[in-house]
Amino acid sequence: MSSLTAPNSDLRIASQTQRFLTWLLDNIVLYVINYVMGFSLTLAFIAINGPISTSETSVLQLIATLIGLVITFAYFVIMESTTSVTLGKLVMGTKVVSNDGSKPTFSQILGRSACRFIPFEAFSFFGNKGFPIGWHDSIPGTKVIKTR
Repeated sequence: MSSLTAPNSDLRIASQTQRFLTWLLDNIVLYVINYVMGFSLTLAFIAINGPISTSETSVLQLIATLIGLVITFAYFVIMESTTSVTLGKLVMGTKVVSNDGSKPTFSQILGRSACRFIPFEAFSFFGNKGFPIGWHDSIPGTKVIKTR
């Protein structure tokens, strides 16, 4: 299997398989974190207020969802701005860089993380002539490259 290189670059772009497996691993990590958070929130609520009513369940679900979105955003911002990798990228041997190959700026990472919440953003990976670059890469000017 040959490595894809970005046009006008010596950087080896991560394959769609690597990108998908990275996405899967990061989502498993986030699922576990958010599950533990939601479970802890529920236990704390029960400890303070007693049994949960039906109307309280809906409010708790909304709060847990909002906290989960914040945790997801923070996970990507903290991991990628400090190390250029997430746990998924670490396992898959990839990292995020600016289009010129340098370490991405904090504002690029913020933009990248925000773009992940664009509806249907995952479909932006299709139709890029073999280069798996989604909107969360193209909009902030980043790419994911192979590190090994």
